[in-house]
Amino acid sequence: MLLLAGVVVVVARRSLVLVDETEFVVVTEFGRPVSIYGDEAGEAGPHVCPPWRSSFAVDRRLHVFEPPPRGMITADKRGLEVSSCVLWRVRDPLRFLRAAATVESAEARLAERVAAALSVAVGRRGAAALASVEPGVWALDEVTKETRDAVAGPALDELGVEVVDVRLTRFSDPVEVRPAIFDLIRAERRQAAAALRAAGDAEARGITARADRDRDERLAAADADAERIRGRAEAEAARITNAAHARDPRFAEFLRTLDAYRGLLDERATVVLSSSSPLLRLLTRGPADELMNRAPRTPILPTVPGSSTPLESKAADQGTTAPTTAVPGPRSSSIKNAGPSS
Repeated sequence: MLLLAGVVVVVARRSLVLVDETEFVVVTEFGRPVSIYGDEAGEAGPHVCPPWRSSFAVDRRLHVFEPPPRGMITADKRGLEVSSCVLWRVRDPLRFLRAAATVESAEARLAERVAAALSVAVGRRGAAALASVEPGVWALDEVTKETRDAVAGPALDELGVEVVDVRLTRFSDPVEVRPAIFDLIRAERRQAAAALRAAGDAEARGITARADRDRDERLAAADADAERIRGRAEAEAARITNAAHARDPRFAEFLRTLDAYRGLLDERATVVLSSSSPLLRLLTRGPADELMNRAPRTPILPTVPGSSTPLESKAADQGTTAPTTAVPGPRSSSIKNAGPSS
């Protein structure tokens, strides 16, 4: 009973053909094709057939195939290693089963045809046609179109497949010459970098020279202004000093004596003088009575540059006091009287 049930299940299974949306199903009877499912709309699903018939499923989806890279020669005698990509699908399942039977076998035969057609198309053009950015020189689309047209007809007639498109994925120089090419590229880049550095250094030197020149001009102008101001100040100081000395020569001589003391004497100075020395007279006798009892005179003040108004008058008009300068006396020192010199 169980054996009978098993036989029934096997017969039922062989009598039912399931057709997927992504497949062609070819039904044969003793090696002779009798029906094909999937080439028309609405044929997907289960179909009944006698159990002695056989069925073969063929994938009808779009296949993406990348053949191995091939070496090719361009019209300008430049060797290239070209990689391509082929998009294809099964159009005639019966012819496909007879010619190739499997996807791997069909792709191997397509690779040979694509390589031959691509070699011819590339050999008609120079290397610039594959990589140029100029519209009049670039011809990559023409290369792929010629290759597809050359492969599509024979592939459909012999293999039952439709070649949808052929594209180039990569092209480069052969492996044997790549190190030399890379060395040449590096040398060109180093030369370009050296030229850029030289231009930058020249520009930097120009900027530095202009900056130094501008600095020197500014410093020279500032030094000239300082010298003019210093000259006017020294001339004004000399005028005031000369005027003061001219009004009271004896007082001027007294001030010069104090300045001499200031230059000679300090905390550690020891001076040996005779009792009749004029330099010692001021320390031993003091200033003359007429210098001590005389009435103060109006001081001579500096004038405002460009005006005859004294600074004291200008300060009084502004409610301020003109600065005064005290004359310091001689600092303490040790002086020995050596008596009258012989």
